[in-house]
Amino acid sequence: MAELKYLEPTELLEKIYATLCSEYEDEVHYTMGEDLQDIQVTKRRLTKKVFNELVVDAEYFLTMSEETFRERYRLYEDDFLQLIQRCSENGVDYETFVQIIDDLIASAKFRLNAFEQLNEEVQRIKEEKQEEDSEKTEEEEEEGADEDEEETEE
Repeated sequence: MAELKYLEPTELLEKIYATLCSEYEDEVHYTMGEDLQDIQVTKRRLTKKVFNELVVDAEYFLTMSEETFRERYRLYEDDFLQLIQRCSENGVDYETFVQIIDDLIASAKFRLNAFEQLNEEVQRIKEEKQEEDSEKTEEEEEEGADEDEEETEE
């Protein structure tokens, strides 16, 4: 298996993905009716189950807090679902599939990192400005005190 940077695949992920691929293979044998509807519902559910089984930083997407998920991956949710659906419908092998998902996770991580860098830089700039303002205030107070002393002496 290729070296993954972020995704921590589980045995269950592999099994669910294989089942999803199997559903796409089975679908070609049905053209209408209740069986076809059942397969379509099953494919949607399995796609979501694959998505929920993704593990990053020892956390499942399914059990990740709403806030953490929103901050890190919400923007990519449709992309994850589309990749899962297209990989499984086209029979992409499991190793390639997890590499593709890992690449999308990397993109989300890079985006998060960029915003963290921006926030740190904004914070640093605010602190510098606050420090400069504080120094100006002290200088002005000292100048004012010097003027008061000169007026008192006269």
